Amino acid sequence: MVKIEPQNAISPNVALTTIGGYEGLMNSAYNRLIDFSYYGRDFTMLGDVLADNVYTELSVSNNRWVGQNSNVRGAHYDIWSIAYSAINDVNTVINTIDANIKDANAALRVKTLKAEAYALRAMLYFDLARVYGYEPTSVTAGGGFNLSVPLRLKYTAGLPEAEQIPRGTITDVYASIESDLNIAIPLFPAGAGLSKDRFRMNKGAAYALLGRTLLYEGKWAAAVTQFDNAMNTTNTTARLIATGGYVSGFKTTPNPESFFEVVINPNTQLGGVIGSNDALYSYTHPTGYNGFKTFGGQTVSDELYALFEVNDDRFKMMFKYGGTSPTPPLFNWADKYSGATGPYADNFKVIRFADVLLMKAEALAELGQYTDAATLVTQLRTNRNATITGIPTDATIKNYIQTERRRELFFEGQRWFDLKRRANGVTKPAKTAIGTISASDYRLLAGIPTSEVALGLIQNPNY
Repeated sequence: MVKIEPQNAISPNVALTTIGGYEGLMNSAYNRLIDFSYYGRDFTMLGDVLADNVYTELSVSNNRWVGQNSNVRGAHYDIWSIAYSAINDVNTVINTIDANIKDANAALRVKTLKAEAYALRAMLYFDLARVYGYEPTSVTAGGGFNLSVPLRLKYTAGLPEAEQIPRGTITDVYASIESDLNIAIPLFPAGAGLSKDRFRMNKGAAYALLGRTLLYEGKWAAAVTQFDNAMNTTNTTARLIATGGYVSGFKTTPNPESFFEVVINPNTQLGGVIGSNDALYSYTHPTGYNGFKTFGGQTVSDELYALFEVNDDRFKMMFKYGGTSPTPPLFNWADKYSGATGPYADNFKVIRFADVLLMKAEALAELGQYTDAATLVTQLRTNRNATITGIPTDATIKNYIQTERRRELFFEGQRWFDLKRRANGVTKPAKTAIGTISASDYRLLAGIPTSEVALGLIQNPNY
């Protein structure tokens, strides 16, 4: 009997015999990042909603993210399934590409695809680790609970090959992330070309992610080294935006500061009602603004709004607007996701130059190099047209840097993880009437999916 391949799918035996097949598999992994449970919405914004940068205005939110803004039990990140699906894609590349692609003419592309796969796997595990477990710097505040996520480093072709893997320790998972990035970085081509493609994982982004990983581990000096590597012009074309360019930078593709940003195509990836309803624009703008219908409700908290000087370029991203017209009641809104690449469509900035600059400043401050840290903060604030008087040059620069990160990275999903990793607790916006969530509160971790617990995984505390 002749075996006929299905016409609506291509088996790995057929697809993974050409470099094009592997490129398609990597595209599949990147495309998973666009899912609205991941960078397409939740991972880009939920870190601000769960923390203190957003107040979900009940009158215009259509009940979206009300529970998350109130930190209701179980109202949290849910990236498990989509992240592990992407991990299986990149595992397939890592585990099989050398054996299947022998064409000498494709050698450089094979090497680059492996680099991307290792770097992307590191990013996926880094995201999983900080959602479902504590960071090395915050595990003590979490009562010593040291479980992270299962480390799946082998691809699974089908259900018969799947096996239940227990949760790894925080130490094991962070070591794996470091290892993947250290493998990826020398595989990326040097100089111009694919290593600087900012719409895919690249050498500069890998260095930046390695620095971030080391920062989360409290390895301050090593983190500084990797941040310097990331910002080196031989590894990236990303640069700090000049004075007056912050707003326009977020309407430019790619953002001049992006080490890595995820592309969303409004014609193919936002089709239908569900796409526009779940878009970042819809969640962060009042309905009727610019003539678009939205499910807005994620407003700038009064506490965040008050942190800005009126001349600060970042403050120019904000506006006051009522429910359907610029008349009372007025709420605080942010135009960071303006639909600049098409209605309801914005690329997602996974890591930016300013973020790296501030992380380097943080690491320097933790090393006691307060003046050097202040110099970097001064550089950033100068480029943002903000005053530079009063920047501390003593230990208080540590708190100042965290506030500056809040001003710089609002609505980019970093605030929750900054508070969590530093064990600061979360003081919610006054309008929520919740108060402060302590650094030991079980709600700092998302619950492991019940389907995984049913198969034997240990659940997070108090779920």
